[in-house]
Amino acid sequence: MYFTSTATHAHGILRLFPSFSLRRLVQLHGEACRSHGLDPSDIAEADDSAALRWLHERDGLLPAHLAEDLERIEELTNEKGASTLLAVGREAGLDLRSLGVDPVQVAVRAFLEHRPLFERAHGRRAFETLRGSSEFAGRGRSAPPLFEVDALDGLAARFGLEFDARGRSAHCRISFARVADRMIFGVAHGALVKVDEALSDEPGIGDPAKAAYLSEGTIRYRPQRRDIVVYDARAGALRIRAADAATLRAYRRGFGEFLFRDPEWFGDGPVVSLEPLALGADAVEVPTPGLREVRVVGLLLRHHQGPRGTTAFHSADIWPYLQARLNGTLADGELLEAVFRVWPVGGAQPANVRVRVPHRVEYTRISDDLIRPYLEARGFLAEPAARLAV
Repeated sequence: MYFTSTATHAHGILRLFPSFSLRRLVQLHGEACRSHGLDPSDIAEADDSAALRWLHERDGLLPAHLAEDLERIEELTNEKGASTLLAVGREAGLDLRSLGVDPVQVAVRAFLEHRPLFERAHGRRAFETLRGSSEFAGRGRSAPPLFEVDALDGLAARFGLEFDARGRSAHCRISFARVADRMIFGVAHGALVKVDEALSDEPGIGDPAKAAYLSEGTIRYRPQRRDIVVYDARAGALRIRAADAATLRAYRRGFGEFLFRDPEWFGDGPVVSLEPLALGADAVEVPTPGLREVRVVGLLLRHHQGPRGTTAFHSADIWPYLQARLNGTLADGELLEAVFRVWPVGGAQPANVRVRVPHRVEYTRISDDLIRPYLEARGFLAEPAARLAV
């Protein structure tokens, strides 16, 4: 079991699943269920509706690995997740639509009957959501040693202790998938407790027949965060989507030790450079395969002279704007951040791309395979070979 509470609420997930496959899914975790007094043998054979009743009778409390499977399956039941699953099936020569008539049915049966395809699709979908990440260069492109998935329990326990020390609870679960030369880890953990004002239904006072009324109050709850950590073997780099510097440091060191037995395998030196902007428009507005047009529309500058602080510049055409404001020079300050507007070939809507020193890259509505080659070719993002040479 993961180093976390051995049970979780899953009512919202369970209602999505066709009963015909729930019994089979529960039986996969029979030993864990029995260890918590939840015996799947209580479910009558061939009575799939009994599986749903059995799960609801548990009041939504499930062993962590079973709950995680339910959550991961649910992530492939929306439109984009289903499209990814079908695409992975086609690449393998299988038409997964034959598994059912709706995305939920297809996702559950793919999990049960074509597990490698399911894992590949889940990993690809997770990677597609990695829109904003911090990057850390490794010491080489060596493939990490093979590991058993169960070994991730120890890493989750380590992170759980670190999160608990920061008031986020010891809850932590790590999932894993491999897509081509990328190893994709999903880290689910608790956030700080939140307190919100709320309205709740209360029965009529003294007379149950009277209409219910809304009572004011507060609720306390702990949100769950889902971070993504990707090791890209081609680049020898770790890419992390997480909310704060302490978590970034924990993942950088933790995955360095887990993958390469060295907590400092991934350094925290700069990966992003804004020096090419000193050349002006010529540095960015250059024809690039797959991209129709690229413009700089925002800059963040830290002053070296005059009042301390930063100045942000925003304009649909930044270079004439800078000419008017700064006499066309950026020499009086340090560039911290640049925002690009990018038009893919054949796309009507532009994408926004934000790069920030030393290692932050964020983007929307554009694929990783389009924007990263551009950033590397223009010198904004260090190419793999350059990273490893530092």
